[in-house]
Amino acid sequence: MKEERFYHLVRRILSGAASTEEAAELQQLIDADEQLAILYRQVFPGGEEEQDEDSEALLAYSAHYARMQIAGLFDPAPEAEVRRPRRVKMYLLPAAACLLVMALAGAWWFGLRDHSLAGREIKTPKGSRSHVVLPDGSEVWLNANSSITYKGDFNRTGRELTLTGEAYFKVAKNADKPFIIQAGALQVKVLGTAFNIRSYADEPDIETTLESGSVEITLNDQPGNTIQLKPGQKLRVDNSLHTAYANDSTVSEPADPAGAMLLLSKMKVDTAGNAMTDAAWKEGKLVFDGDDFQRVASKIEKWYNVTVVAENSLLQSSRFTGIFDNKSLETVLSTLRETGKLAYRVEHDTVYIR
Repeated sequence: MKEERFYHLVRRILSGAASTEEAAELQQLIDADEQLAILYRQVFPGGEEEQDEDSEALLAYSAHYARMQIAGLFDPAPEAEVRRPRRVKMYLLPAAACLLVMALAGAWWFGLRDHSLAGREIKTPKGSRSHVVLPDGSEVWLNANSSITYKGDFNRTGRELTLTGEAYFKVAKNADKPFIIQAGALQVKVLGTAFNIRSYADEPDIETTLESGSVEITLNDQPGNTIQLKPGQKLRVDNSLHTAYANDSTVSEPADPAGAMLLLSKMKVDTAGNAMTDAAWKEGKLVFDGDDFQRVASKIEKWYNVTVVAENSLLQSSRFTGIFDNKSLETVLSTLRETGKLAYRVEHDTVYIR
């Protein structure tokens, strides 16, 4: 494991036996793994020690010199001069080395424990999208104004994360560690598949669209009821309603009718590109699929990082359909205006629609 290799390389450097290649390898490990970088900073925090000729000072000095030796390998600036005492009691050096090994082992244990409890968050602001690769090799495309959070020990004991907003997942297969996503009122469990989830806090429903593989969905307040999606199916959970049903015979109705409404439908396909319409955003396409004005406004706000203000209450009953492939805000608004359903004006970063 790379952690064991890291530990071995640090000991080699502390003993003075490390080669140039080993030092470069340690550098690569720290650059590539945030957890190892945090451990390195915990074990070698730096700082000056008082140098005296008594036993305590020599032990402190030995530890400090080892820290400076490693820090010099990673710092592109010239190394600071390290002054040695005029007389070094060599019999104290093994004690210093033992002290360092004990400190390293302790920091390793507590560092891993503390880091595993701390969460990591990846955010995408409004007006942008991003692609990330998780520690297990799974890929995530984040839409605008979206984020995922997971613990530092992700893929060690399990694969669980929380999604806010919209993301497309391509999950690496691992039968021993199911991939679990918490998205609002839903929990989605997969072993290896490709699917899209839209779960924004300012929107009334959560949508899950399965492209390939299989997913198992559970409502948080109904853990005894699960829903299996098949490729090409889309599930919508509407938290604003207080009835529960599904319009597909393969999905059983929740036992508690006071739960969220469940709608199962066929996945929409973009025939021009033969791609899943719900995930077309990751290819730079803004899609309106019979969306009401509230959904259209929400998508425009996140896509272009603007604020949309409705000045006509009649807009709420209008629905819009269209696909905009890497188009500007002005192009989208002009096209919507041509439907005859609305007019608009733009002032700075605010769009007024009437």
